[in-house]
Formats: sequence, C-alpha cells, structure tokens
Amino acid sequence: MTDRLSNTANQYIGAAKQTIGQTLGYPDIAADGARQKSEAETAQKVADAKAEAERLKHTAENNANSVVGGAKQAIGQTLGLSGLAAEGAAQKSSADTQQNVEDARTQARGTEHELEGKVKQMVGDLTNDHSTKVDGATTETQGTLERKV
Repeated sequence: MTDRLSNTANQYIGAAKQTIGQTLGYPDIAADGARQKSEAETAQKVADAKAEAERLKHTAENNANSVVGGAKQAIGQTLGLSGLAAEGAAQKSSADTQQNVEDARTQARGTEHELEGKVKQMVGDLTNDHSTKVDGATTETQGTLERKV
C-alpha cells in the first residue's frame, strides 16, 4: 500500500505542476509535471498488474487444491478409506479457507480503489485535468467490481 500512496501522491503532484506550469506559462515546469505524473501512473499500472497476477495464481492454486481435496474425500468415503477421506477433507477445507482470505483481500483492495478513484476525480476537477478525472472514474469502477467478489 505504501507504493500505491507514493504513486498516487506523485500523480497528483505531477498534475499540479503541469497545471501550474501551463497556467503561468512555464513550459519546463509543465513538462516536468507531465513526466512525473506519467511515470507514477506507469509504476502503479505495473504494480497493479503484478498484484493481479499473484491473485490469479493463488486463486488457481486454491481451486485446484479444493478440487483435489474433494476428490480424495469422495474416493476415500466411497472405498472406505477413512484416512484418505480425512486428508481430502482437510485439503479442501484449507484451500477453501485460503480462498476466502484471498477474496477478503480483493474486497479490501476494492474499497481502497473506490476511495482512490473518488479522490482522483476530485483532483481532476480541481486541476481541470480530464485524464485524471477519467482515470479516477476507471479506478473507482475497478474498486466496485473488486468489492463484488
């Protein structure tokens, strides 16, 4: 979350520099602000992509372990192998619990994204920066979808 806060702050600072530079006629400040904003946006997109890849990996692992555990449990019960049935039940339960934790993390990130999106939209309004407003709306929508996991 610290990287997210840093990236978001740099986006806002860059947008402010860009607006101030454009308004007061200082193209170097405006260009520096645009660069800072763009770099922060790129860094955040990379961080978000890594987090999403990690989430998908965990979800796939949890789903696979849940299915395998359920199969072991069913086979054990069918064949009267109580050890295999218990092992399968434990594996399935563990995977399901881990997935519930992963879902809760996704929902928490969704709340964070919704708030971040609203703030970006306000900053976009204040700085008259249409791209920041659009980015804010996109981020807020992403958060809303994440919260519905």
